[in-house]
Amino acid sequence: MNKIYYRNRYKNELIEEKVPGFILIKLLYCSIFTKPLLKLIVANKFMSVLYGKLMKTASSKKKIIKFAKNYEINMNESDKTISEFNSFNDFFIRKLKPDARLIDSDSNSIISPADGKVLIFEDIENSNIFNIKGDKFSVDNIMQNKDITDKFQNYSMVVVRLAPTDYHRFHFPCTCTAKETHEIAGYYYSVSPLALSSIPNIFCQNKRTICHAHNEQIGQFYIIEIGATMVGSVIQTYNPKEIVNKGDEKGYFEFGGSTVILLFKKDSIKFDNDLILNTKEGIETKIKMGERIGSIKIT
Repeated sequence: MNKIYYRNRYKNELIEEKVPGFILIKLLYCSIFTKPLLKLIVANKFMSVLYGKLMKTASSKKKIIKFAKNYEINMNESDKTISEFNSFNDFFIRKLKPDARLIDSDSNSIISPADGKVLIFEDIENSNIFNIKGDKFSVDNIMQNKDITDKFQNYSMVVVRLAPTDYHRFHFPCTCTAKETHEIAGYYYSVSPLALSSIPNIFCQNKRTICHAHNEQIGQFYIIEIGATMVGSVIQTYNPKEIVNKGDEKGYFEFGGSTVILLFKKDSIKFDNDLILNTKEGIETKIKMGERIGSIKIT
């Protein structure tokens, strides 16, 4: 894999993704000579936390202008101007203006919880795209709680990958009551497609947070935030056990790439066909928080 492509949902065209640190990621994850260094360098908590702290210093502000320009970040959406940020991390976790993201208004729709590139697997058990099958990936391994995974025979899974260039706050995909989020310790591997093709079970190895939520029509579902290289922290901003509306903020990732996963009971959601077809082709679809990804099946 020399380049990463995703599909523009509305123009139906493939676009090459601009990846910060692409050459380094490729070197570390795709070379037999450097793979042994992965856990020491990029999967190590100390390295990620240290770099995260550096991105909170005032001197890191000088990186913002070049980064925003190189990766064509629309600063008109930000609720702060570049000069108002205190550090690169402050820019990274920026909030958007209230009208920057439209929340799909259909009461039965499920929306993307974040900006990023999406893959949707209607039936995890029978999926073989990107090795998400068998002992390389399982709900048991990612959740580490047999009592939870035994409740459903099978799951549908939504994977939204956030690149460092994306808006890094994540939101609720539907109106629900969310319990407290708990953390599972792990590594800090990259979640880039390059890394996933090299280490297919990254989601089950990386640091992650898990939240049980309940929607009146769907029943129980799960929201999982995956930490990744240089993610110092996953911060939760919602109030547990209170009803939250579709599109309400749940939290944010501090500096680095990351992923949000949604797990629904199989056949509880009718996912949009274009996203399903793209996933079957092994292609991610560019999406924004608030965009519809499917609808609740009415029984």
